[in-house]
Amino acid sequence: MCIMPPMKVPILIVAAAALVIQSPSRPPGAQGELQTVILTVTNSAGQYIPNLNSGDFIVEEDGVRQQVATFTRDSEVPVSLGILIDKSTSMRLPVAVQGKEKVPAALLAADGAARVVVKLMKPQDEYLIMLFDEKFSVKQPFTSDEKKITDFLYKNNTVGGATHLYKAVGEALRETKKKAKNPRRALVVITDVHDTSGDKIEDLQATIRELEIPVYTFGMRWDAWGVPGQEAEISKATYEEAVLKMMAAESSGHSMVVDIPDLLSDYTVTRMIEFVTLIGIDLRGQYTLSYYSSTSGPAAEKAIRIRATSPDYQVRFRREAAGKSSGKK
Repeated sequence: MCIMPPMKVPILIVAAAALVIQSPSRPPGAQGELQTVILTVTNSAGQYIPNLNSGDFIVEEDGVRQQVATFTRDSEVPVSLGILIDKSTSMRLPVAVQGKEKVPAALLAADGAARVVVKLMKPQDEYLIMLFDEKFSVKQPFTSDEKKITDFLYKNNTVGGATHLYKAVGEALRETKKKAKNPRRALVVITDVHDTSGDKIEDLQATIRELEIPVYTFGMRWDAWGVPGQEAEISKATYEEAVLKMMAAESSGHSMVVDIPDLLSDYTVTRMIEFVTLIGIDLRGQYTLSYYSSTSGPAAEKAIRIRATSPDYQVRFRREAAGKSSGKK
């Protein structure tokens, strides 16, 4: 009797079969498209919670519990990061001396903060450098060349005119969304906040909601946003800090304020590193979860709620397709 040798299945066929098995299946009753959200989870102390599984989350859409289709842990996903730097007149004071040349110290501090951001991100990330005063300009299109970015930041020492912050943030968001090659993207805004345009903050809020890109604001503060040597306007300082927090809150980003005179202190440097690390974790997410919507209609109009089964955990999330945070436990 002739015994046939075991059949060798081509590796490509096996791999293709594996992909089919792993692809998300549409559950009975699903009416909408596959929805993908990026999650980060912390405890009450703000520490990130690793090694969770799909069963550790409850997903609801318009009050109806959804079935998880896919779940992955991923922290190495590339990010497209726009960096918007204030170069208005107010970034000139006080003036520092560099050799025999007088340079605007606040702007140098902003450039330094931007270099920290780039240094602590991942090699596969890309960066877009934009500047503004009363005008908005792109100085370096998206690139993953860290040296090209840092070389520009070391040379960026010229201040301009008025501070049209709200308009610049809107234009920077549009530029970031239009030109980024990675689906995960964000905008870092480095400014001393003094908007002199007369534009309405409500218009900026609407733009942030529409474009759905996380905004991380880095406030450069001189004596509670007063000019050194002059009495600070506390009410104005409070409002301007609230503006930074609003930009972050509307997009599920984060906001940080540093006092320029203390910029080189160990405490401030540590806070800056923590802030940038937080940006990376937030953007890449600790987990990616997808589900098929049980209702039809535009995803943006649906109320999504994601919570952990443990009452001790806080969940932050945003939609993958649009980059909008949909909520928080």
